[in-house]
Amino acid sequence: METRKKGKQQPMMRFHPGETLREKLEEMEMSVKEFSTRIGKPEQMVLDLVDCKMSINAEWALLLEYSTGISAEFWMKKQNNYDLYQLRTGQHKYHSRKKPWLSILPLPEMVSNRWVERREGVADMVGELLRFFGVVSVEAWENYYFRQKLKVAFRISLEGTINPYALSAWLRRGEIQAAEAYLEESYSKNALKEKMPEIAQRLAHPSDDVMDVLQDLLGTLGIKLIYTEPLSGVPIKGASRWIYGHPCIQLPKTQETYENFTHTLLHELGHIFLHGKKDIFLENVGFVPDDPETYSRKEAEAEAFAQKWMVE
Repeated sequence: METRKKGKQQPMMRFHPGETLREKLEEMEMSVKEFSTRIGKPEQMVLDLVDCKMSINAEWALLLEYSTGISAEFWMKKQNNYDLYQLRTGQHKYHSRKKPWLSILPLPEMVSNRWVERREGVADMVGELLRFFGVVSVEAWENYYFRQKLKVAFRISLEGTINPYALSAWLRRGEIQAAEAYLEESYSKNALKEKMPEIAQRLAHPSDDVMDVLQDLLGTLGIKLIYTEPLSGVPIKGASRWIYGHPCIQLPKTQETYENFTHTLLHELGHIFLHGKKDIFLENVGFVPDDPETYSRKEAEAEAFAQKWMVE
């Protein structure tokens, strides 16, 4: 597959509004002293502005509108663009130092799967990946997936799992897919209970499009069933968690056998039916929970649920 390549995304040069004011004063043949008198501000402040040492706020933008005839909106936009340029320049330098991060992620597969676009240059590729993960820095990515500093959102650490860096990408892709999958119905435990016989029958007697049929059926129950391209070195069989107000089951898009698909789907449905919104379950990646005893109990409960519906 041919991959589109983007040119370097160097921040576009933006100039400080003080430079524009200096040019305007020269055009009006007005000294800094006279201008400071006209706007009622100290001469030193005007000097700082034309020397690009001071930022313009709303008050100054309005003063400049009256004194130069150029709208306050122009001056504010000029300042905002300059501030953003300065931030992007600093960010670009930061990204350039993060080349090692690129090597621990499954970048070729992420590009091949069209999860991210190939960018020229280290800084631009780092920026592309940060946007994919929805974080502002590599440190924030580490805090989210490995240091449990954002437990409100993710609540677990991938530390110690099999290929945790690639796993973080796979889970994030599922989160993005879940955000794109709009469901009108809210989840109802009773509705899922009523539909389990039909779900079991469809699994036992599959049609050619059984994966799509089940995705639609579970969607009517307020459950998001997501199929994500597998990554080499990530042996995960499935994951279940609540995302954006809905229970979500994430499965590899391709399965070794149909039996694996059936078992894993029923197992994850068991977690949704039996366990709470704050639980996250990752299957077959060596995940070590904070409370192994409770986690093992819940896994056993989900397994019993799966076995029940596999035989009925």
